[in-house]
Amino acid sequence: SRAAAADAAPAPAPGGNDNAVPADTGAVSDGKVWVNTRSGVYWKSGTEFYGKTKQGKYLSEEEAKKAGYRPAKPVKQNTH
Repeated sequence: SRAAAADAAPAPAPGGNDNAVPADTGAVSDGKVWVNTRSGVYWKSGTEFYGKTKQGKYLSEEEAKKAGYRPAKPVKQNTH
């Protein structure tokens, strides 16, 4: 029936890579922060290093704080 076909899960895209690193796509931003697991600092979505450090993972901000990570310091803007 048509209804049963509509409920079926969509097939993965051809050539898709299920092991892709989220940092490469920048698609994981729904309330998550990017934690640099080496430095212990995290960044929010839209900031300079969000998803761009070599070592890291996405966590909720609450998870990051509970794990002992700290927010990155704001970057000072040059006012000259």
